[in-house]
Amino acid sequence: MRGSAFDPPAIPADFWARPDVRDALRQRNIGGLLRLLRKWAGLSQTRIATATGVAQGRLSEYATGKHMVTAVNVWERVADGLEMPDAARAFLGLAPRQPGPPAAGSSGAEPKPEAELLRQIATARNIDPAVVRALQSETDAIRLLDRRLGAPAVAHKLDAHVSDIETSLRHSLRPGQRGPLAAVLADASALAGWQAIDMGRLAAAWAHFERATAAAREAGDPCLLAFAAGEQAYVLLDLHRSHEALDMVRAAYDDTHAAIPHQIRGWLRAAEGEMAAAAAQETDCRRALDIAAREIGHGPSGEELPYLALNLTHLARWRGNCLIHFGDPETAGELAAALEAMDGTFTRAEAGVRCDLAAALHVTGERDEARRHLTRASELAQLTGSARQRRRTRELARRIGEAA
Repeated sequence: MRGSAFDPPAIPADFWARPDVRDALRQRNIGGLLRLLRKWAGLSQTRIATATGVAQGRLSEYATGKHMVTAVNVWERVADGLEMPDAARAFLGLAPRQPGPPAAGSSGAEPKPEAELLRQIATARNIDPAVVRALQSETDAIRLLDRRLGAPAVAHKLDAHVSDIETSLRHSLRPGQRGPLAAVLADASALAGWQAIDMGRLAAAWAHFERATAAAREAGDPCLLAFAAGEQAYVLLDLHRSHEALDMVRAAYDDTHAAIPHQIRGWLRAAEGEMAAAAAQETDCRRALDIAAREIGHGPSGEELPYLALNLTHLARWRGNCLIHFGDPETAGELAAALEAMDGTFTRAEAGVRCDLAAALHVTGERDEARRHLTRASELAQLTGSARQRRRTRELARRIGEAA
């Protein structure tokens, strides 16, 4: 009887043992794998799409190299749909579909917890630099979506990503493997922490940053440590513990400044300025912002810092956010210039700038213009699902209403 088109495709067992197939799997080269499946197993893209549930149009883009697969869940769909054997799945860094058989001479089935432990260790053993790069690429892709669409749109994806990395790190045996994996975990956890802050989940944010700082220490990466510790101070700030937040960000600077480049030092100083502003310490705030400007003036560090988005435009936005606390008359002009120069992909950040600009314009008496920016800030905060920005726009709207 002829099989259904929805049955798993018949792929010869020796296909997965071919050196070129194994190389494609190790490199997570989806385009190469698709070409080999057509050449050696006679599978069309239509057949593969039916088996894996991946759209044929997307498979065509993979085959031509227009897109790469970085998400683990997509690789799992491909592996499951093709009934990829465990040995092949291991080259991708995926868990086996079934635990291996008990060792010869075993008196019975291995207890489930021990079998699962061995499975996790075996899976982690296959993580190599290519897999680490793929995991980092997935973090970067989520970061881009977070900036444009907001935290709620990608929070579940990021939580699963962090969990996968943490599981792999926990079961990695080789020191040379653990460091790079810990660095990816630190970055992803810090991003998860910031998302949790944005969604108003402060307890979860604190836990994410604790994981991030611990992973950064294991990775021996002072830049990631400084960044994660500095962001953790914002949990205290949102808990209205501004003096403790200020102490925390200063401690992060003291602990790391000798080992980090100018860009990270500038970021920590700007964060210190924001904490000082919240603590009503104007002199300390202005001094920290001036130091931040000098640090950033040194130019890019030359290091890969995908988690850090800071230049003179971002600093102008940050400075305006700080100085509206003190009614600085120049704040409105600085914020308007920062808004004009902003990268349009920072949707949530634009909501913050417009909210700050509305506050500054309200102080200078330009009420209609303040309301226009506040309305747009509220729309952007709603679009990105930012509880933090929605709270700020509501509070400002209340103050403007009371003044009117």
